[in-house]
Amino acid sequence: MKRRIFIIAIMGSLLFCLSGCQHKKSENYNIMLNSKSDVLPIYAENDKEISNKTSDLASLEDIDAGYSVEEWKSENEPNGIICLEDSMIISDKASDAIIQMDYSGNLIKKIGKTGNGEGEFLSPGAMKEYNHKIYVLDQGNNRVQIFDEQLNYVDKVDLINKKINDPDYVPQKMAVNEEGIYVTGMSLKEAVIDKYSNGDEEEIGANFIGSIASYQSEIYGINSMVRFYDKKNDSFGAVTTAPEWLLSVSGNKLKKVSELPYGFGITDFLIEDKKIICISGSGASVYSLGWNGEYKETLAIISELENEENPQIDENNQGEYFIVMPKAKKIYRIYKK
Repeated sequence: MKRRIFIIAIMGSLLFCLSGCQHKKSENYNIMLNSKSDVLPIYAENDKEISNKTSDLASLEDIDAGYSVEEWKSENEPNGIICLEDSMIISDKASDAIIQMDYSGNLIKKIGKTGNGEGEFLSPGAMKEYNHKIYVLDQGNNRVQIFDEQLNYVDKVDLINKKINDPDYVPQKMAVNEEGIYVTGMSLKEAVIDKYSNGDEEEIGANFIGSIASYQSEIYGINSMVRFYDKKNDSFGAVTTAPEWLLSVSGNKLKKVSELPYGFGITDFLIEDKKIICISGSGASVYSLGWNGEYKETLAIISELENEENPQIDENNQGEYFIVMPKAKKIYRIYKK
């Protein structure tokens, strides 16, 4: 329990601030007021929802789900993962390549190199499989590249240049369904989900900083933090010890599905059989939550998750979970004993 409280103290103080222009009638203050009707509002820094509240991790009693954890060390920087029937495909940030290997870790195929041409990458990140196509978020080239199951190049989708409004913006999370490709990144100025469909781009929601995933053709999101307004400095920030929600995408809006445990700092998730499998950065653990947001059990405790801003999790058809951690340069396998 002491370990969790220490993590909460660290993560709770993780603030990302952007300065605004100070003047008598603050534009930023009005933005905060106008957001109160949003599904995810901008809080005032002294609002009860984020001020002096204790994370639910402080009172959590772990229920062991009966899984074991296996660590695979890597010289690469595994940044995204897809689990297929007989193999997994991993994006490697270090070599700007896509690697296919079997579930024993043996190399099957490797494609790609540094560049901006077809099948070339700059920091390939999140990956998704949909309708027998492999989607790769090519972060440095600000695009999504599409391949067939044999990793032959098929097409690309260029992303909107968000760096115009936020120079630090990096696209990090992705989901795909029949309607299009959904992309989001950690940003205070571009805190939305972008949908790309048939050459068009549409912004979904507001004040969303978190992860997205598809389930039964629907797109869901979980906010990992909330935005707040700092009156003294007339600036915006974001904090992880905050309310978190499972949200669904409906048109260009977000809808609340269920409230999740407070302050988990969820950095990635997937949904299966109305069950949420999530990575908690604040808890450095992998948890199972019910559709109503209730904590069910703990699948794994992995201390290095505390320092991973952008891990990714996927499941194979054997019920095993795999997590890629680019900062730690590791892949973790979570499997039943």
